Amino acid sequence: MPEKPLREDSVAGNQPIKVVACEVLKEELLAVAPSGLEFQYVSMGLHTYPDKLRQELQSILDQSVGYERIILAFGLCGGAASGLLARHTIVTIPRVHDCIPLFLGSTQRYEELHQTQKGTFYHTCGWVSDRAFAGKSFLSEHRRIVQRHGEAKAKSILKRMYDSYTRVLFIATQNSEIDTALARSREMAGILNLQHERTNGDSAYLAKIVNGPWDDNDFINLSPQQAVDEFAFLAMSQA
Repeated sequence: MPEKPLREDSVAGNQPIKVVACEVLKEELLAVAPSGLEFQYVSMGLHTYPDKLRQELQSILDQSVGYERIILAFGLCGGAASGLLARHTIVTIPRVHDCIPLFLGSTQRYEELHQTQKGTFYHTCGWVSDRAFAGKSFLSEHRRIVQRHGEAKAKSILKRMYDSYTRVLFIATQNSEIDTALARSREMAGILNLQHERTNGDSAYLAKIVNGPWDDNDFINLSPQQAVDEFAFLAMSQA
């Protein structure tokens, strides 16, 4: 079924709009969101389990009735968005594979950075937060391995796990924890013996998520009873 054309309006409407977001985006979304917009957050720990993340998102969609539009501030996320069904209302999803282009402002900027150095491990404040990972962060895992095997063995194990990476790129955003997060990112790069770089984020894509317009270049818009087709993400990256 082709995607239904939608008007390019803002969040103003007769019925409320709800944003369902990964908690990794929380501060950055709130910084650009209009007052009164409703949010519901999902644990970023579910990204480790795409099937569980899909089930959680579908449950939220099924229970969210009476909205003009529901916006899922996610990407394809390891296939978690594939097959999600919009039952009651229009559902809008950024046309991205993961959240990194959202922090960078556009898929174009992400592609430019990716082509510059493909073995890049991207960090943001949320992605290096122990709070978001509920104690299952890279650094906490490093500490557990050190306790079991010692520092030298821990570095060897983690280096093999991340052997396809050549640098860590920290995306700086307007986040209250940026100093702590940047220090943590540098520490992680040091453990893996990777070069560490910093680039400024751009809130343009995030602002479109909460304000519109939800154009078909940057978003997948589902009519009620329409399901997410994974090809909608793949076709855009191929184009």
